[in-house]
Amino acid sequence: MKNSDSSLDRLLRSAGQHRRAVTEEAPFGFATRVASGWMAGAAGECLGQETLWFRRAFLCALAVMAISVGWSFKTDTAAPNDEMAIASYAATADLQ
Repeated sequence: MKNSDSSLDRLLRSAGQHRRAVTEEAPFGFATRVASGWMAGAAGECLGQETLWFRRAFLCALAVMAISVGWSFKTDTAAPNDEMAIASYAATADLQ
C-alpha cells in the first residue's frame, strides 16, 4: 500500500510541475465566422426540419388511429358465425 502511495505522490508532483501554454483567444476571424454562420441559416433550417418531422409524425399517428378505429368497428359489427359464440352471447345477454 505504501509503495502505491509513493508512486501516486510522485505522479501528482510531476503533473503539477508541467506547465502548458494556454491561448486565451480564438484564432483571427474565428468568432466572426461562427457568428455569421449561425445567423445565416442555421435557425431557419432547423425549424424547417422540425416542422417536416412533426408533420410526418402527425400523419403517421392519424393513419394508425384510422386503421385502429376501422378495425375496431369491423370486429364490433361482424356477426358471429360460430354456434358457440351465439350461445355465449345469449348467455351474457340474459345476465344483463
